[in-house]
Amino acid sequence: MRHSSQNANISSFPACPLALDFRFPYQSPWPVAGGFVQVRAHAKINLYLDVLGKRTNGYHDIISVMQSLDLCDELTICKGEGFNGVKLVCNDPTLPTDESNLIVKAANLLIREYHINQPIYIELTKKIPVGAGLAGGSSDCAATLKGINTLFELDIPLRKILQFGGTLGADVPFCIMGGTALAEGIGEILTPLPAHPSCYILLVCPNIHVSTADVYNRLDAVKNRSIGQDKLNRMTTGLKTKDIQGISRALFNTFTQVTTQMHPEISQIIHALESFGALGAAMSGTGSAVFAYFEDKNKAQVAYDKFKNEKKSTYLTYPEGNELT
Repeated sequence: MRHSSQNANISSFPACPLALDFRFPYQSPWPVAGGFVQVRAHAKINLYLDVLGKRTNGYHDIISVMQSLDLCDELTICKGEGFNGVKLVCNDPTLPTDESNLIVKAANLLIREYHINQPIYIELTKKIPVGAGLAGGSSDCAATLKGINTLFELDIPLRKILQFGGTLGADVPFCIMGGTALAEGIGEILTPLPAHPSCYILLVCPNIHVSTADVYNRLDAVKNRSIGQDKLNRMTTGLKTKDIQGISRALFNTFTQVTTQMHPEISQIIHALESFGALGAAMSGTGSAVFAYFEDKNKAQVAYDKFKNEKKSTYLTYPEGNELT
């Protein structure tokens, strides 16, 4: 089964002269003066997600079209003093800040590999909902690897950064690369795809905890489950031609059939979004976040207000790098 992700968070940032926002092809920016960097960690959705089989080691082979969003966490990574190792501070008190956190794991990995002797202080402002299938923990982990690489001028090439990420979580390599990509294997084999066209993306995150392990086990037991190969072809064609309606019609997630059986509220949200004029709506990852595509900002705003009034975590965003007004 694929690795699950954990997260962590912060309160106040020092003034930062440069925000690092890495996009493919990977380029290492100039190090920031003053001993700290600020890095964005973008949320991820699965436009297409299918499971091809289970390996003897328990992991699953997948095929997915992944897309990074403008919605992001923010990390400030500083050269510390007066303590040893890594210190993580979060604005969300429910998240662990010890060695079980992927941020701390990533920092410790680079400390060991590159013999970093100076303490590292990390603050995380959490904006991506936790445990919703949006890869928040994996993205925070990826941002940590990139930020420490820059802060300490390690000059680690992309190939090596991706290898490190793959040892920490299945979604981490994509979160390092970002943008739009086809992910295969357990998620570590990445092929860049044409950049996603502009649109409004509404995220609705019900207060539901979905066990990734449980969903995979239930999917393994399903016979004659739907296969979305035709939609994958339509998805990649839609990306090439910048056809947002074609992309919306090709959304596919094989986990929807099992996760919605466990949590019918997810199906209700998908249908409600479609009734508000969404071009398409789907679940991300194993759940519980649902996303919907809108071309019309007013329709997106009406849907946003509806779910916000129901006290659900709701976000109006867009594909990373495609800011809309």
